[in-house]
Amino acid sequence: MNKYKYIKVIQQNYGQGWEDCSEYETDSKYSVKEYTDKQNIRGRKISLLRSDLAEYRLLGYPTRVIKRKSINKKK
Repeated sequence: MNKYKYIKVIQQNYGQGWEDCSEYETDSKYSVKEYTDKQNIRGRKISLLRSDLAEYRLLGYPTRVIKRKSINKKK
């Protein structure tokens, strides 16, 4: 088990400040681990984060992706 947990978070601002919408597990270099079944025009798999980000942007609210590092809790 790693000491830290690394995630990317999609946030949106609805006028009350930035709120977390979705989070995605990454490795220590913040590369996303989850992919969709879709491919881009170059034949590469599209990450779940990128796919979801496109859908969140359709809502019209300011949207951003941040990186977050937290300590892993022992079980």
